[in-house]
Amino acid sequence: MYLKGSKWHTSKKRRRSKPWRVLFLLVLVVGVVYFWQFYVPEIEILVGPTPTPTRSPALYIIEAESFFQAGKLGQAEEAYLQAIAIEPREINYHLDLARVRVFAGDYAAAETAARDALLINPDSAIAHAVLGWALDFRAGEASLNVGEQNDLLAAALTEVERAYELNPSSALVLAFYSEVVIDNNINDYEQALDLAQRSIELGPELLETHRAVGYVWERTGNYTQAVGAYETAKSINPNLPRLHIDIGNMLQAQGDTIGAVESYKDAIALAPENVEPLQRIAQAYARIGEYGKASQFAKDAVGLEPTNARLRGDLGRMYYHNNVLDDAVIQLELAIRGGSNENGEWVDGLPLAEPGQAPDDRVVEFYYTYGLALAKLERCEEAVPIFQALLQGVPDNEIAVFNAEEGLIICGELAPKPTPDENTDSESEL
Repeated sequence: MYLKGSKWHTSKKRRRSKPWRVLFLLVLVVGVVYFWQFYVPEIEILVGPTPTPTRSPALYIIEAESFFQAGKLGQAEEAYLQAIAIEPREINYHLDLARVRVFAGDYAAAETAARDALLINPDSAIAHAVLGWALDFRAGEASLNVGEQNDLLAAALTEVERAYELNPSSALVLAFYSEVVIDNNINDYEQALDLAQRSIELGPELLETHRAVGYVWERTGNYTQAVGAYETAKSINPNLPRLHIDIGNMLQAQGDTIGAVESYKDAIALAPENVEPLQRIAQAYARIGEYGKASQFAKDAVGLEPTNARLRGDLGRMYYHNNVLDDAVIQLELAIRGGSNENGEWVDGLPLAEPGQAPDDRVVEFYYTYGLALAKLERCEEAVPIFQALLQGVPDNEIAVFNAEEGLIICGELAPKPTPDENTDSESEL
């Protein structure tokens, strides 16, 4: 049957086969196969790289805590910064970063992190406490004059008092409060010790609370108790250079130079870029008269910070006591007068006293040691002005005055003082 107009026919006409069509189809098939086999693999796929998913900040925090426990403070800091870059409004990240920086000795950067935390929450007790803690450590930096140190201590006290108002039951607040109190006024040691001991009651698992008690004991001269508290803190984290330095200081205070040096060396192993344990070892060896060893460690410290005038002065002192006078003069001149060091880097000299500030005893020692080294090298034209500056600038410093007068005697500018025997002979002749 046929339906008119329908596209579906029940019967179709049979068409005749045409050979040229078959040949064309064969050629087409061969061409397609050739194209895919030889040409397509050489075409560069212009597809962009698969986007890498953003890493969770929690993973960075886990890494940071692991690095901190291992004593790898630089890597811990970097991990915290990565977490902050992803989640900048998380206040705890900033506070943990500040903590790492304090233990790493980067107190100015720790202050910055704590202030960033306060921008997020101005009423955070821990943020105020951490800021006060960082300012307290900054106040102890030798490069600051007395006025700057006092200003920082006052600011630190304001911060920890605010923290205590906000949360008097925080173990960390109490711990940091105790350290700031004892540094502001040693006579407030009873308050400081009470705060520190209460912090341990509230947070016995925190190394900061045990360190706070150790610090208060240290400041009050109770070195045995201080060592015990620092050792407990070290048992919580044995890989923090700061704790090894603290313990070394207490051993040195008790006269255990060998034990102190070993503790300082442990700190160096954990933080080879830190100059403080090197300085401490140099001082420890100097106290027992081993100035050769002291000079070597002082030189290592200068190698880490070649533009640090105080380190230059320390090295010069060690050379002087080891009777290496030419080298002593070179280092002490850089410390006092400043100038280009052996690498062409500029060293800023240290004035005898800052305007309106009390003289720094350490710097005063650099001056009279420099003068004595010059005098012993018969360079009195350079030495005498140094001694005169000391007599005029620090007349109340008995040690400085004595050494200045001895230097003037060496240079023939002052008559030797008569000995007691000479006085007796003179009186008998009269």
